[in-house]
Amino acid sequence: MAAIEFSQYRYYPCLQCSEPEQIGYRELSDDDKDAILPIVELSQIKNEASFEETIEATLGLLGPRPFILDLSKDGAPDAYVTKKNPDHTKINKLQAAQDMYNKALVSHLTPADGFSTWRKCLSKFPNAIPVLQFTDPATQSKNILRQAAQLWKSGVEKMAIRVSPETSDEIFPIIGQIIAFLDSADQLLLIVDCGQGRKQIAERTEFAKKAVARVLAELDASQVLNLSAVCLHDSYTSPPEGTKIYESYSRELWREASTGFPFLFGDYSGHRRLKKSSTFMPGDWKAQVVYALPDAWIVYRHPNAQDAHGWIAGSKAIMNNADFDDGLDCWGSEIMRVAAGGKLDPYGSARYWHAAKINMHLHRQIQYADAATGTDEF
Repeated sequence: MAAIEFSQYRYYPCLQCSEPEQIGYRELSDDDKDAILPIVELSQIKNEASFEETIEATLGLLGPRPFILDLSKDGAPDAYVTKKNPDHTKINKLQAAQDMYNKALVSHLTPADGFSTWRKCLSKFPNAIPVLQFTDPATQSKNILRQAAQLWKSGVEKMAIRVSPETSDEIFPIIGQIIAFLDSADQLLLIVDCGQGRKQIAERTEFAKKAVARVLAELDASQVLNLSAVCLHDSYTSPPEGTKIYESYSRELWREASTGFPFLFGDYSGHRRLKKSSTFMPGDWKAQVVYALPDAWIVYRHPNAQDAHGWIAGSKAIMNNADFDDGLDCWGSEIMRVAAGGKLDPYGSARYWHAAKINMHLHRQIQYADAATGTDEF
């Protein structure tokens, strides 16, 4: 992998491996893909998919471009059991597949020998910048350090580490020790994950400031200016019926956090992460169309369940909205324009419209970053 500098990328979108997220990224132009350094979390693609299938899909999706590789710690949900006339053969088959995925996930999070299973997985991704794994810094400090040292010894020149409000403070001295044996602090990217949500923005901002301050306090003065850090947050939410403008708070949070440190910007690609407790998916869906603005979304949700015409109605409603700016030229905006003209084929299913939302959001944020380059926005 060619040498890269974290500061050369203005946008760090975080993506998991769901089909809509894969499509949304895949349909970006080459120029857009070259402009970003995505944080990709290995996660189950769909029910019954194996961990190996996740790896193969990720390899095929990213190709030769550099990216940051992380591991979603959310396990595959249990098989759903209906109350009436359960098909136990089908349920047992599904549960066995889910259990196999979770067994593989646990093995990749096992700290033994410096998280050796995770390091072996990383060897399949020569273009990836690895995120160091841990679950309990207080008991795993030696193996976290061994993980970083072994990756460094194997020729990995850049790595990342991710902290969130749930992360124990025990991690910060460990980060300082890792940077101490690297040639420079610019070889480790700090990902400060403030989570998703539209509430507690001030508290999330304060966490970002305190997290980077804790890391800086562990560094030698000569290394302080070399540290790069991403502030990661997303405030997309599920809408009610009708058309509504939802302001995004992620840039606001990033701007405020950056008053004390020059954070790089990242988000969850405008995609709300929902943790599933079972494999059951409600049968009644409502068509949803989302158009990305620089700091907001125009969102339409159809009132009628299981009505594919909702994507046509939603596309028309958004294009007729007073806040619609016609400022996007990407795959997602094109299928919306075609739908507004009354044509859905071949995009008459929900996964494409979730993908279109992600695709438009990614393209808009790349535009936003490009427009702000050379100004005091960064």
